[in-house]
Amino acid sequence: MSPIPVVLAALFARSATGDEEVIENLTPLTNILNGTDESTIVALDFIATPDGRVRGWVEQSNLRGTWDIVWTCLVTTFICTYTLLNLNIPAPSDTPWILIKRRLFWMVFAVFAPEIVLTYAAGQWSRAKHSVKAFHGSGYTKWSLKLAFFADMGGFRLSCPGTDPFPLNAKQLHWLVVNGFVDYPKTSPAEIWDKSKQDRLAKLITSFQIGYLVVQCIGRLAQGLAITTLELNTLAIVVCSLMTAFTWLHKPSDVATPIDLHSPFDIADIIRDESKSCNQTHTWTNTPLDFIDQNGPGWSMNVQPFMTLPVIPEQRPIQRIPNDRFPMDPYGTQEYFLCFATLVFTGLHVAGWNMSFPTYTEQVLWRVASLILFGVTAAFWILETMASWVRLGRWKMLYLYFFDRAAIPRFRQATFDRLDQEEQEKPRDISTLPLPWEFWSIAPIAILYGIARVYQLVEGFMELREIDASAFVHVEWTQYLPHV
Repeated sequence: MSPIPVVLAALFARSATGDEEVIENLTPLTNILNGTDESTIVALDFIATPDGRVRGWVEQSNLRGTWDIVWTCLVTTFICTYTLLNLNIPAPSDTPWILIKRRLFWMVFAVFAPEIVLTYAAGQWSRAKHSVKAFHGSGYTKWSLKLAFFADMGGFRLSCPGTDPFPLNAKQLHWLVVNGFVDYPKTSPAEIWDKSKQDRLAKLITSFQIGYLVVQCIGRLAQGLAITTLELNTLAIVVCSLMTAFTWLHKPSDVATPIDLHSPFDIADIIRDESKSCNQTHTWTNTPLDFIDQNGPGWSMNVQPFMTLPVIPEQRPIQRIPNDRFPMDPYGTQEYFLCFATLVFTGLHVAGWNMSFPTYTEQVLWRVASLILFGVTAAFWILETMASWVRLGRWKMLYLYFFDRAAIPRFRQATFDRLDQEEQEKPRDISTLPLPWEFWSIAPIAILYGIARVYQLVEGFMELREIDASAFVHVEWTQYLPHV
């Protein structure tokens, strides 16, 4: 408990009139003043005379109410998830109502699982950097991260005889350009950014609101004032969303229509050209260019069919690139950034280990839920790092460092050649994903993780029925200002 266990603010008004309701409300304060109650008065706003008037100067209250806490957290969460969310370009047939529902879904998803949204964003960032490297390697040095993000969100649409127009991702576009089926887009990064609807005022308001919450939490921590679990939840969401916004720094926002790229070649000729080069017949599931990249894997086009749920979108070829597409595993800087961000997000909940709760049971449940989130995340990154080291040959590199350093240059070159060869190989058929053993081994862990996360969000509101009194006291910012 806080050294200040109870907050009482009383108004002596019209007590002389014998108003029973007023007298009843003043009874707790009277008992304290008479010494018959062990509670402590933290704040006494002002006292009125028996005739209901207040004499003298009245200072502004240094307290905040429950609604102040709830309102600040809800507004911060809303504007954060709304303004920092960059979704892919919609299908031409999508109605305004569909767009609203889709954004609301991803806003709610960003509240319940902001680290998953961050993972999608980090994967898109990795794919964009990979695309820039591929285009530059083919001589198109003006290709930038903005163009790569724009392409992977469905910004370029192929129009050619033999098929309905469909969106291209960056890898498909690169193949078409290199093989002469479409011209390199003349669109500049400035033109792409002009299509983006980045609202600078909204970003400014969001930054201010986020900064206010972060500074408030730091100030409360410095002065020993209680932070509610609702504020801690909001802080974790905000921190994770900010890191998501950083990974999407070069991704255009709210682009409504793609740029059409016209090809004189029939789609059958394009597919036939590739079939001749690899001596096999191609069949496609999502677009005729599945032999280049299948726009996956993702929940809507892989997991839902596996669970015999409706596939979204239904039209083929697909008319938009799904927002839940996970284009590639983050690697290098993106992988380290994602690891740090997810551990910070889950670690913030562990930071509430010794917070006071209405009941001991709730405190135990919070601790268990926090350990589940942090433990699952940490275990994932340990296993992911071990697997990555195997793929990149770092375990053998470590062995050579201690026992055969002369062989390191030769081994390093062989590893680079192998990785380059893997990048040139045809993509894996994602229609076989997820594998049954993979799905049923991950599903129980994901369900447990989800239950723990939901409990933390619910507890944020349940705790408000009885919280530490110092949670209602404002931070005294004046003590940080120079004064005599």
